[in-house]
Amino acid sequence: MSNEIVTNDSEDIIDNRLESYDFFPVRFICFIISFAASYLIVMGNSIGVVIGLIFLFMTFPIAIMQKRITVDLTNNRYREYHTFLGIKIGKWYSFKGFKIITITHSDKAQRMNAVAGGAEAYSNSTEFYLNLKKDNYNKINIASGGYKSMLKKAIMLAHRYQIGILDCSEKPNKKYSYEEVVQHFSK
Repeated sequence: MSNEIVTNDSEDIIDNRLESYDFFPVRFICFIISFAASYLIVMGNSIGVVIGLIFLFMTFPIAIMQKRITVDLTNNRYREYHTFLGIKIGKWYSFKGFKIITITHSDKAQRMNAVAGGAEAYSNSTEFYLNLKKDNYNKINIASGGYKSMLKKAIMLAHRYQIGILDCSEKPNKKYSYEEVVQHFSK
């Protein structure tokens, strides 16, 4: 995932890449099928070309498709969309009145395999999510990445929109009102 929030000139539109499919196995399998289909198109007979075209058109878009989110903070709307070769598919939704910014742990377990003994170890991911939260049921994940970069982005948004931050990165959770954000974190 991309860790950068891209903003336009007014800095009120956030565009962030989300991953629609994990690279392995779905996207990896689609890449393999796409390459095999390309081979059938180039080297095959007429039936091979038809089968290759069918599989290429079915798998190649999945292999290169991205899921993104755009948040327009000025107009209080957001859009989760899939993009493929510049084509954006997704509708705008209203999101008015977010009340707090949250930083949450991704809770992904990372699997590590030792080369020599085959021993496996699991650890928590170092990835964190930055969310705009309206209430317990309405939140938008707008970025992911390391803790320091998510905290920096949360502070920037908190100062711009004068709202608090809820840091759920470790127990107990730390909740900062906007006044506490001003005291603890400079602009």
